[in-house]
Amino acid sequence: MEERRTRAKPIPAADRRAAIIAATETLLIEHGTATTTRLIAEAAGVAEGTIFRHFRDKRELYRAVAENVFNPSDAARSMADVVADANGIEDKLRAVIDLLAASSQRGFLVMMAVRSAVVEESDPEGVRPPPGPPKFLIEANKALVDNLTRLVFEPHESELRLPPRKAALVLRSLTIGAWLPGLNRANLPLSSEDVIDVLLGGILIEHSLTRETP
Repeated sequence: MEERRTRAKPIPAADRRAAIIAATETLLIEHGTATTTRLIAEAAGVAEGTIFRHFRDKRELYRAVAENVFNPSDAARSMADVVADANGIEDKLRAVIDLLAASSQRGFLVMMAVRSAVVEESDPEGVRPPPGPPKFLIEANKALVDNLTRLVFEPHESELRLPPRKAALVLRSLTIGAWLPGLNRANLPLSSEDVIDVLLGGILIEHSLTRETP
């Protein structure tokens, strides 16, 4: 009896699109602006033409990668996961700082490679948006501060000298600023313990802030 051949089940478009985005992100981190659609196709296991059935052009693909890297929902879940089993504020900070260091490096490397692709384009009438970061970056930054406030600092509000949201802003600045591209261990960036020490203890041995009265 002749054996009947069965065709492989087609991959859903959403899954194929996600695979292309994931492959592109990895390549952008490794190769930067030298990334080509041929490399992307090989990494994603598709033909080059398949890329452009899911994305209008390379610009649209790169913007999708950047938006995926800074996806606020994914970031909130990741932060909730790392603080879930932490005991006390120091353990929470240690876990969150390590997470932010890794995600910041990932985000910066991708944005350096795709920066021209994520600049807001003019609308159909030729009106350009006001200068500044793209909307998805603004939303991601707000969500980061919201998540730090809610997940890390609000549960320990009675232990804090600063309001939880202000503490979140300080942590964001210390962590993300310490892990800009080009800073590596040879350049002595802040470690997670350095950030915790400065955040919780300050940089002076003893300090009493004197405010001038009007």
